[in-house]
Amino acid sequence: MTASGSGGSIYDLGYRGYEGPRLGRGAAVAALLTHSVRTAYGLGRSARSKVMPVGLVLLAVLPSLLALGIIALVAQIGPAGEAIEAISPIRYSTLFPFIAVLVFLFSASQAPELFGRDQRAGVLPLYFSRATSRLDYAGARTLGLLVSLLVLVLSPQLLLLVGRVLVAADPVAGLAEELPELPALLVVGLLVVTLVGTVSSATAALTPRRSYATVAIIGIFLIPNIASALLVELETGLLGQMAVLLSPADVLDGVNAYFFGVSPDNQTVAQAGLPGWSYPVAAGAWIIGSLAVLARRYQRIEA
Repeated sequence: MTASGSGGSIYDLGYRGYEGPRLGRGAAVAALLTHSVRTAYGLGRSARSKVMPVGLVLLAVLPSLLALGIIALVAQIGPAGEAIEAISPIRYSTLFPFIAVLVFLFSASQAPELFGRDQRAGVLPLYFSRATSRLDYAGARTLGLLVSLLVLVLSPQLLLLVGRVLVAADPVAGLAEELPELPALLVVGLLVVTLVGTVSSATAALTPRRSYATVAIIGIFLIPNIASALLVELETGLLGQMAVLLSPADVLDGVNAYFFGVSPDNQTVAQAGLPGWSYPVAAGAWIIGSLAVLARRYQRIEA
């Protein structure tokens, strides 16, 4: 029904109350988590939004594809090709150093999108007035970023593992040979994802400005890395060692070398001379500190 006149029109749109099931807090957090992963990869959005995240994943798997090509070539050459495979720079222990820059770029581009957009749009009160609490919101957004990063970090490793098994002369023997690498592969991947994701989340949550958050995240991974390299090169002793532990990028290189049982390719980490166990401890401290900053931010943020 409509009524027209000098006062305008009234439209009967037939609004009705919701009578369906109310799924509660868990479903709300799960929906926010799913939305975060979809947002990180640009799913359900324009093609432009997919270019950066999907492009970084494709670049990340290129070293694994190259390594598998070398392995396939070696299999055709025969025993003489084993020397070629032995000097291949692409192994489980070197994959993360190869793709580290891609991981940092992914976080720097997507964390501000997950944490800054709602602040800019002023919709946080809508989230907090429903089933989700402030910490639920922060946790779901952070976990969404971690899941997105996990795809980026583990895809090259798992592709290399499965490929090596399939190109082996005896796949069963190949599986038995590759499986011992799986625990270190998973532990390093989870630590890398958790440290990078929590640091990026805490940084991005501090400002609604996307450009500021992106620059800050890149700076956190780049500036301490440069400072620690200078201090170690100048042989500052304890100061240089502490600088290495205060550099997330160096900590991740140390974690990678420790769990794979290899010498670090990062010369700063190698020259620092720190015990291997100190890097997982430092990674844990970074993660806990970042989560504390994130929780405090959302407990105090105006909404």
